[in-house]
Amino acid sequence: MSVKKDLDKSFNIKNKKKLFIFELANNHNGSISNGFKLIQSAKKISKSSKINFAIKLQFRDLKSFIYKNNKVKNKHIDRFRSTKLSENDYAKLCKYIKKNNFTLVITPFDEPSVTKAIKNKVDILKIASCSNTDWPLIEKIAQTKKPVICSTGGLDIDGIDNICNFFNYRKIPLAILHCISVYPTDSLESFNLNFIKKLQSRYPNIIVGYSGHEREDNFLPVLTASSLGARIFERHFSIFDSRNKYSADSKNLKELISQLDDNIKLLGNENNKIISKAEVDSLNQLKRGIFVKSTINKNTKNLKKKVYFAFPKINKKQLEPGDLSKKIIITKKYKKDEALTSNKMDSNHEIIRKYVHRYKYMLNEANVVISKDCRVELSHHKGVKNLEKIGALLVTLVNGQYCKKVIALFPGQSHPKHKHFKKVETFHMLWGDLQIIKANKVYNLTVGDKLDVFKDEWHSFSSRNGAVFEEISTESIKSDSKYFDPVIDKTDSLIRKTFVPIW
Repeated sequence: MSVKKDLDKSFNIKNKKKLFIFELANNHNGSISNGFKLIQSAKKISKSSKINFAIKLQFRDLKSFIYKNNKVKNKHIDRFRSTKLSENDYAKLCKYIKKNNFTLVITPFDEPSVTKAIKNKVDILKIASCSNTDWPLIEKIAQTKKPVICSTGGLDIDGIDNICNFFNYRKIPLAILHCISVYPTDSLESFNLNFIKKLQSRYPNIIVGYSGHEREDNFLPVLTASSLGARIFERHFSIFDSRNKYSADSKNLKELISQLDDNIKLLGNENNKIISKAEVDSLNQLKRGIFVKSTINKNTKNLKKKVYFAFPKINKKQLEPGDLSKKIIITKKYKKDEALTSNKMDSNHEIIRKYVHRYKYMLNEANVVISKDCRVELSHHKGVKNLEKIGALLVTLVNGQYCKKVIALFPGQSHPKHKHFKKVETFHMLWGDLQIIKANKVYNLTVGDKLDVFKDEWHSFSSRNGAVFEEISTESIKSDSKYFDPVIDKTDSLIRKTFVPIW
């Protein structure tokens, strides 16, 4: 399983879903009855949404947490003491949260509270912004091996690097939340939501989200964060008149979640371009079609001088001006001014150009830049028309005493079983996913993984979602490969490869 899928499972956001956390904090006001009411209200708000939901509690062991000198002045001390719940009450709330199918998140503010959170079968532990440099507490949290969400309020990039490296090194699932720790956050310039994009690119194997402290009727930060790719959201929630300025009531959260659902629908799937029948029909009403200048007969060639373009198309199957670059087969007689509807097919030249372009911009997507003076070739072991399923792009950067290539595979594409008589290779993953079958053993590689292939070892590779990887080897020698399929093995390499002179 890939790192991404493991993370999704850990944070209950499988299938590209998003997680919304109702932060109860101290908004129960020290009453378990109020706590139950908040959970019931959250249930009503969330029942019609397809988003996944969690409820978060805050745990403090007040005896050890608060400094013993009562003369110390801090506005939060009275709030913590006045909203205290017993361990038994918290246990009941935790059970009720799980009974209502919410993910249970707990923020422990001290080491004893970590133990209590585990005792209450917490699903995810949260590190608050005020605790993201509290390393004794962070160490204690890490010892539980539970998934962790960390708010990054007040933490500079070095601090975020430190947190991410700490949990990644221990192989503990981690999500980080962009957060501004001003209560409430009013200044638009303070939000700096574009920083979410940097977090995503800098930490590709960590889920990035947003924790907001804006006023309850300000929906823009969550919707903007969602549009930037944030997948976890946290908002303080209260249904009581005593709520603070950054806690949203049920009415505002219901509207926010409804708009977030709409936002997710609007965003769609980043990996697929959706072209609906309605869009095709709409565009067909606006396009020009190809019409015949004078009578043409079956098998007529060189059509460019024998047709003209005019608006509108009068037949759904009518060819368009751009189709003249394809191979058009005239199968019947056409009269003057008749709409041309003959068969069309891409030539090998056009197929190759399409795939070269696709590989080229796929490398851009993977942020892999290759030099202009390299050797670029398409391997199409079973013909150009089957390249999308069987083949690969091979870019040779260096080939002398050692060789380095960049290899790309489309989603669903495979490279057939073969071996080398002399060459020894190391494959290093740069982007996507790769399955290598070597000596009848399956290896699933993701970004950063590497695998050695020695001479005389049969191997093949394929990708489910697309892959770009390096092949670092001894010198690449012509005729050093043997294919398991005898048809491929007997096919001249000049036939099963196309060299691309202009990249």
